[in-house]
Amino acid sequence: MVPIGNTTARWMTLRYGLALGVIALCTLAGFLMTERVIDQHADMLEVVNISGRQRMLSQRTALLAEQLRNAPTDAERSILTARLAEATDMFESAHRRLTGADEGPAMGKDVRRLYFDGPEPLNDLVLRHIAALRAVIAAGPAGLPPAMPEADLVTHQALGPLLAGLEDMVARYQEAGERGFATLHNLGFAALILTLLTLCAEVLVIFRPMVRQVQHQFADITRMTQALEQTNVTLEAQVRARTAELHTAKVAAEQAHLAKSRFLAHAGHDLKQPLQAISMFTGMLERQLDKPRSLALVKDLRLAQRSMHDLLNAILDISKLESGVVEPKPANVALFALFDQLEAEFTGIAEDKGLRLRVVPTDLSVRTDPFLLERILRNLLTNAVRYTEQGGVLMGCRRRGDTVWIEVYDTGRGIAEADRRRIFEEFVQLDRPDRDRSEGIGLGLAIVDRLARLLGHPLELRSVEGRGTVFAVGVPLVRSLHETVAA
Repeated sequence: MVPIGNTTARWMTLRYGLALGVIALCTLAGFLMTERVIDQHADMLEVVNISGRQRMLSQRTALLAEQLRNAPTDAERSILTARLAEATDMFESAHRRLTGADEGPAMGKDVRRLYFDGPEPLNDLVLRHIAALRAVIAAGPAGLPPAMPEADLVTHQALGPLLAGLEDMVARYQEAGERGFATLHNLGFAALILTLLTLCAEVLVIFRPMVRQVQHQFADITRMTQALEQTNVTLEAQVRARTAELHTAKVAAEQAHLAKSRFLAHAGHDLKQPLQAISMFTGMLERQLDKPRSLALVKDLRLAQRSMHDLLNAILDISKLESGVVEPKPANVALFALFDQLEAEFTGIAEDKGLRLRVVPTDLSVRTDPFLLERILRNLLTNAVRYTEQGGVLMGCRRRGDTVWIEVYDTGRGIAEADRRRIFEEFVQLDRPDRDRSEGIGLGLAIVDRLARLLGHPLELRSVEGRGTVFAVGVPLVRSLHETVAA
């Protein structure tokens, strides 16, 4: 694709920005002028409204004054006087708003001249009318005299010069409003014409060159797309070929791995025979020696032989699990017998390290393969005793619903959060400077994990660094006959 040159791009951007600026200025000018006209006409409308109210109130006061003059009773005069006072207050308040004595709309110059200039200004007429009304109101409760000049003035002005002045003011404001609306219409039309001209200039100066440039770019993109599609076809063929090669290599590797696992699983007996012979010869040699130095060497030889035996068993167990030759044989297992066997086996080992082993007895039964469960618990106890320097090891179980959780507690150093997943991987040993590397190669917990998954038993791990660790395996509960009948 041919990119747009920097100079061309800057020039197009400048033109586009200029056009947008012109449109924005036109819009802003139109908005400001419209707001100004609207504000002016808002004041005009309020003046017209107040003036119309004054015109109505002037006629109303004249009518009330005439009724008050002819009222026959004191009660009627009192009511008419109150109504006349209310109308007079409203008339005076409207006058104060128009003349600026109270906060009100801005009066135009023409209306202000009508109100305050000339031989007979409207302001003077209104003030004389209000003064006459106040005099009529003051005399109203006692009855108006037959020839009261103030009452005559109210009637004369309301229907004469005062009414004509108010009507003239309303007419002038209506004319000003019509002129303002005509101005607003002309401004809107001018803004529309200017906006249309700007848009036409944009089409000619900006958008047509942009369209041509985009068309050129799309043509370049089409050519590049065709080239990429051809390259993609070639790459897909290469990927399919490499995938087939990798699949063939993967199948070969898996077959080699299975062959290795089957070989180790089936060769276990032959591999163990030399170790058993070494163990027998070591025992015979130990009985024939009486020197302390010789006995110490034989003891070290026996420890090395035992370590080799354990390592070989671990490797063979992993190989059997990988090769799939181990098949679980579920049965009902009473845990008390298994617990007694493991307690007898590990008590001496724990005491040799100065630890206390405690196995909590139980009468629960579970459904599992007894030999594989025993191997899981033996590995967990071996790890607990091996990695605990002081304190003790506890094995017990607790029931949660239809699952029995067999738990092994220790007071060792604990396991960091970051290590709690990888300790179940093969050949993983946590880096500790005091570890005896002859004790194992990191397969114990890997075997536990493989066996638990094979049996479908969940594993749990809880640990607090510096305080100890708990490994737990969940085994299905076998309900007793009494529990089954109760359920």
